[in-house]
Amino acid sequence: LEDVAVAGGVRLDPDTYCTADSVGVAQRAVGGLLSVTDAVLEGRATNGFALTRPPGHHARPFAPMGFCLYSNVALAIRHAQAIHGVERVLVVDFDVHHGNGTQEAFYDDPSVLVVTSQQVPLWPGTGGITETGVGAGAGFTVNLPLLAGAADAAVLRLYQRVLPPLAQRFRPEVVFLSAGYDAHHLDPIGGLGLSVKGLTDLTLLVMEMAATYADERLLVTLEGGYHTGALAACVASAFRVLRDPTATIHDPFGAPDAEGPSLHGLADAVCAVHAL
Repeated sequence: LEDVAVAGGVRLDPDTYCTADSVGVAQRAVGGLLSVTDAVLEGRATNGFALTRPPGHHARPFAPMGFCLYSNVALAIRHAQAIHGVERVLVVDFDVHHGNGTQEAFYDDPSVLVVTSQQVPLWPGTGGITETGVGAGAGFTVNLPLLAGAADAAVLRLYQRVLPPLAQRFRPEVVFLSAGYDAHHLDPIGGLGLSVKGLTDLTLLVMEMAATYADERLLVTLEGGYHTGALAACVASAFRVLRDPTATIHDPFGAPDAEGPSLHGLADAVCAVHAL
């Protein structure tokens, strides 16, 4: 990437480009999350949100992909393990697109439990329920493939059924959340039916897991989100509840009229695959 930047930049794939300035910007994005990670793991903060761009969860271990140059969350997790001695990390990702890069980084690693929901079918074409890890990492990747239109109540019920028993079994020492707000129903490149309130409720559930098992230590990093109004509202709502879980949730856009598909069958299938 540095060679590409020195050469003046190039398009790396149909969705990803690198200009002369991109590498420095992307490195600062990684550094922002590392700084938040240090603050939380050194006890200077209970939780934190790295409000940075570019996002990172599509970047593969050895290649950029999908708007992402570096895997911010993967680098922060390895930093937490190498510098702070963390042994078990839970990462949750609710972006509308599958966090394929995060999954690939830890696919054979039992020290990182990856729980990710995404619209399926949708780019990048991964994230099926049978993708559960390999070798020592078998069972430590949990995919929740959502049908288009999946909305607040059904998605929250799915997470409430799956995430607590997974966290109880794994007992993470720190929790990361890849917050992709392209799961909002107004997002122009997604097709899910979540609202600001629905996405905030998911954040509160992840906070509950951090409080129960990880001494409240939660690191949030921004992934996707392409409707600027919805993105701003979602981020502001996350900030409020990270500071005070009892804060009132302000949702200027509301929820879609349709309830969306039931996810009971998906919940049953995930529980069967992962023996929950």
